[in-house]
Amino acid sequence: MDWFEDRARDVADISAGAWTALAAWLAVVAGVAALVYAWRQYQRAREQTAELMQPNVAMFMEPSASDWHLVELVVKNFGRTPAYGIRFEFANPPTVGKYEAAYEDRYVDVTPLNLPAEIPYLAPTQEWRIVWDSALDRRELGEAIASRFDGAVTYYDEPRTNRKGTQTRNQFRSTAVLDWATLHPVERLELLTTHDLARQEKQKLELLRNLLTYYHYATSESREEVLRVEINRVRAAADELRERYRAEYNHVPAAVNRNYAPAPVNDNYAPAQDHDNMAFDEAHTTVINGRHRRDLS
Repeated sequence: MDWFEDRARDVADISAGAWTALAAWLAVVAGVAALVYAWRQYQRAREQTAELMQPNVAMFMEPSASDWHLVELVVKNFGRTPAYGIRFEFANPPTVGKYEAAYEDRYVDVTPLNLPAEIPYLAPTQEWRIVWDSALDRRELGEAIASRFDGAVTYYDEPRTNRKGTQTRNQFRSTAVLDWATLHPVERLELLTTHDLARQEKQKLELLRNLLTYYHYATSESREEVLRVEINRVRAAADELRERYRAEYNHVPAAVNRNYAPAPVNDNYAPAQDHDNMAFDEAHTTVINGRHRRDLS
């Protein structure tokens, strides 16, 4: 009890000026702590703002909007500022088959995808894309072509020489995994849009036009043996088409008419050819297919 009484007596003996000085020092300490806290919060907000305002370039693959089985390689800037000097980095570069140069044994050379050495500039939300390959063709190649590629894109937030003439720019790097196995299966659900229906109707009209052209030239022939050859040819084509659709509907192999032998063709008979229509057909086929490709199936 004596000790507590002594301490209480000492506190009571402190003058008012000492209490004022102590309160001032405590205020100074609290102010310094508040300033340190505010400075740290300012630095954190500044870093977050800088991170949000920097370019953000990503590389990915997605199906083409014009043709579902074509896959495109896309490089897009999702940031709020431009990206400069975008370059690709791959341990094993993406590959594609040279289908236009297939050999007679259906062997296809595999070559690296033709990527540019550098994409100079990508504005915010701007993207660069290139058609990579067809999922149908790639499935037919199987294990002969790689399906997974690990890579990255490097880019800068400033051009090579900025307005001040210096090179104070920051480099960024975004990694990516391009894997064909992550895409939707090649077997897809047919969703007919207005564009698809219009294209189908256009193809039906083209088929009808070719049939009428064939009928026009065939009926111009008066020899009975030649007409019989054409009749047998059309009948055989109709039977084959009917059997094929029946097999696809019932999921059974199509029956082969082994008793049918086409009549010999008269070498002296050669229907006239409409070269203008042939040229139109080739050009129209090119537009419909959209790509010259050797059938590997």
